[in-house]
Amino acid sequence: MTSPSDPRRSAGFSLLELMVALTILALAMGVVSISASRRSPSFEIQRLAGEAVSLLREARLAAQTSGRPAVVTFDPEARELRRAGSRTMAIPDGVEVSLVSSASAGRSAIVFFPDGSSSGGAFALDGAGRRERVTVDWLTSRIERQGAR
Repeated sequence: MTSPSDPRRSAGFSLLELMVALTILALAMGVVSISASRRSPSFEIQRLAGEAVSLLREARLAAQTSGRPAVVTFDPEARELRRAGSRTMAIPDGVEVSLVSSASAGRSAIVFFPDGSSSGGAFALDGAGRRERVTVDWLTSRIERQGAR
């Protein structure tokens, strides 16, 4: 029989100590995940720029595969960037938006043509001290994203 002062008996951790340590670890992970899930305003601008690039690329592909022009428009009153017959991208309050396009496409539109060209234009997002700009080349329809702080 081992005595309480026996070194073999006092080595290691009890089940209770392990459960307390795991509970503290789980609480700490919960706090970290909650704080990480909150998006910073700067990250939101980057996310919106990425979504705008995706929407423009979808329109370019749709024009080339369907053989018909695809139009992406920006509605400043509704604060939406949209492609007819497709999804709409909502612009949250606090984000300044501008779309510069050619006169032939209309004041707030970028048109992609089946031959691979486009009307060209630029879409800019400003907010939280960050500016993201998405440009569409009129000749090649190349879509580029430039971020600046």
